Amino acid sequence: MLFLIGLAHAAVLRHALIVGANVGGSGLEPLRYAEEDARRFSEVLVELGDFEPVYITVLYGPTALQLEAAIAAHSDVASGFDDDVFLFYYSGHADARGLRIGNDTLAWEAVRNDIRKMPAEVKVGVLDACRSGSITRLKGAALSQPFLVDDRLAAEGEAWITAASSDEEAQESDQLRGSFFTHYLISGMRGAADLNDGTVSLEEAYKYAFDRVVSHTGETTAGVQHPNRDFRIKGEGELALTQVASGRATATLPAELAGVITVVRLPDRTPVAEVSKLAGTPVTLALPPGSYAVRRMEGQTLLSAEVMLTEGARVTITEFAPVGVGNPTPDKGPAPANFQEAAKRLDLFSTAREFTDAHQGWWTEAVHASDMRHSPLLAGGMSALTPGAGQIYNKQGVKGGFLMAGTLALFAGSVFVPDRGFFSGSITGPDPLALGAAMLYGTAIADAAYYANPHPGRETRHPETGGTVSTYAGWDPVEGLDAPYVAGVSADWLITPNLALGIDRLGWTRNDETESRWNFGSRVSFAVDGRLWRPYAFVAGGGRVIQQGDVGFESGPMRGEEADSDSSSRLVGVVGAGLGLRHYVTPRYFIEAEARFEVEDATTRALVGGGVGVHFGE
Repeated sequence: MLFLIGLAHAAVLRHALIVGANVGGSGLEPLRYAEEDARRFSEVLVELGDFEPVYITVLYGPTALQLEAAIAAHSDVASGFDDDVFLFYYSGHADARGLRIGNDTLAWEAVRNDIRKMPAEVKVGVLDACRSGSITRLKGAALSQPFLVDDRLAAEGEAWITAASSDEEAQESDQLRGSFFTHYLISGMRGAADLNDGTVSLEEAYKYAFDRVVSHTGETTAGVQHPNRDFRIKGEGELALTQVASGRATATLPAELAGVITVVRLPDRTPVAEVSKLAGTPVTLALPPGSYAVRRMEGQTLLSAEVMLTEGARVTITEFAPVGVGNPTPDKGPAPANFQEAAKRLDLFSTAREFTDAHQGWWTEAVHASDMRHSPLLAGGMSALTPGAGQIYNKQGVKGGFLMAGTLALFAGSVFVPDRGFFSGSITGPDPLALGAAMLYGTAIADAAYYANPHPGRETRHPETGGTVSTYAGWDPVEGLDAPYVAGVSADWLITPNLALGIDRLGWTRNDETESRWNFGSRVSFAVDGRLWRPYAFVAGGGRVIQQGDVGFESGPMRGEEADSDSSSRLVGVVGAGLGLRHYVTPRYFIEAEARFEVEDATTRALVGGGVGVHFGE
């Protein structure tokens, strides 16, 4: 949970607690997009809603106790400000009793009472969950007009909007890659709900989401879903939820356009916004910088326009072309009429542009040149030069001091192992001290880069699929810990969050003056996938090339040359099984420990080891 602190001041503070939970406990099928919806909603609040990232807490799959603790933390923040608006967003499972978070159930009445007791002047709840309309049936203050938020707050009370009524399911859409309700609510917040004054109020966003959700869920097998609301506010005017002009870039649909217009992000074609537009009034959408395709239907023809939005861009979209006819980014449109048309689409300029568009967001995020106080590239680079320096740059001095002292202590201990030089014995070093130094060094770099830019949309759990690459070193306690018995590089392909196939310990190790070995193999692992921890069991098989003879080394670094022409090599088979535990220091970087029992050419041995690695995927 993000630590929150604030000092009282005259301005209106906006703070939020955003919760996404895919897992709702036994008997409920996990949701696919609840946590992603929470991430997207938090991004819009920061981008357009005047919410400071430091005052937004984003929780993914918390327990009921963690959620209640987060509400209490925001209550403490509210007590330090004269005027504040608190927003609570939840996307996940629920039933008639309350929110279903993992194996916990948090009663509707408890949720509303906890938020009602908060000293914030205005409390807003947004619930995207089944039967979430149950919360609007609880007793509360008398209904009043919506409220005014300007440079001061002239209102108090609470407002709730929900994705469904008390007896309806809240539905997800694979086509939208999210829930119907959150998708259309965010579309409205980005400008689709704006009544041409540049401001989207809570009332406008709700009405827009209501109309679109009712319209689209009427076509699903689950039936029509009706969002609900309950405004219990004393005040005048309306709450400004987002300001479209605050967007980092905007795209305007001119007045003459009409119909349903969708915006998808390129190159992955993720739906970003949908506008149900009437002719005669322009609509402006606030979008993050990037490449987009804007689509609309004209009769039976799908038209599309491609637009590239840079930081600060203000673009009006006027030119549309039929998909598959001169459009460089068709969505399953007709094939080119001839080879020349195909060649046009594959010209070098288009290829270079598509590559740049696809990677611009990553580069912008990594460098963060607009604010070098929050540059992941700079923070990671500082810890690469001196472990812990990047943490100090991130104002995490205690953590930085620990990483610096620990890495240097382990490194020094490894260097001064008697009669052994650093990196003698294997690619991971001569002893467990070297591996420990490498693990802390990698942790310092990954941690510094990850925490340099504290935006609320950051990942808070590791990918569930994809691939991992890691180093490994294993010791045989019977033979001693002065050098690893086997070391190498491992890689896994996570077919599901619980099942992985991989390459096992591909590498070379030399243990003494007369023996060295090449190791190779494969493995299958079965895991219990958690947010920070991933315990697993595995079976492995492969081989080992053992070279015997005087390949000696002096006291110090390896000479890497044979000293005995009578040396020989032999290939032996290896099978094994064991248990491991992986801890994700960040959602992309992990350390792991392992214990395995293996049989090498009829010789049995037990190995203990570990390593560090990186996780790629989604």
